[in-house]
Amino acid sequence: MTDNEYRKIYDNDPYKAQTTLFYEYFNYVYAIIYNKLRSCGSREDIEECVEDTFSAVFVSYDSNRNFNGDMKGFIAVIANRTAIQMYRKLVRHQDTVYIDNENTEIADTECIEENAERSVLKNTLLKLIKSLGAPDSDIIIQKYYYNMNSNEIAKKHSMTPSLVRMRSSRALKKLRELLAAEGYDLKEGNI
Repeated sequence: MTDNEYRKIYDNDPYKAQTTLFYEYFNYVYAIIYNKLRSCGSREDIEECVEDTFSAVFVSYDSNRNFNGDMKGFIAVIANRTAIQMYRKLVRHQDTVYIDNENTEIADTECIEENAERSVLKNTLLKLIKSLGAPDSDIIIQKYYYNMNSNEIAKKHSMTPSLVRMRSSRALKKLRELLAAEGYDLKEGNI
């Protein structure tokens, strides 16, 4: 549906325009939101986000704006933004533990200490990777965090795959030295 088509329906009957837009783009919006929230949200969360998306579309639509294009892009942007907001809201409260009564036991302190140590190690590792500077830090992150191969990284940085492997090897050696200076002794494959 183009903006002109929607505007004609909207000028005659705003409610009909909203209904038409909803039925035409419901599956599209649902797919966008489902892909963003499937890992953390329930079906109700996804449906609520779809409703919020269409509400935002109807509220933010400017009938005085002169636009001749397809409404799909406009709706997709709002759906993505709404899904991201919902994702952040859901993930923020995911680790919250509610204690219903006095008999609930607290988790073992060893597990908490282990998680804290792992968190400190991750933060230190990321800080040291960033200190390597570009493009070495980018190569390490893309290779070990995003599982990209040398060919993919080479295309992103306008390098040859062999140069990426060489820079990666040198950056890992330097990273091990920096970690050793921080008091960590990591073996190969543990990064």
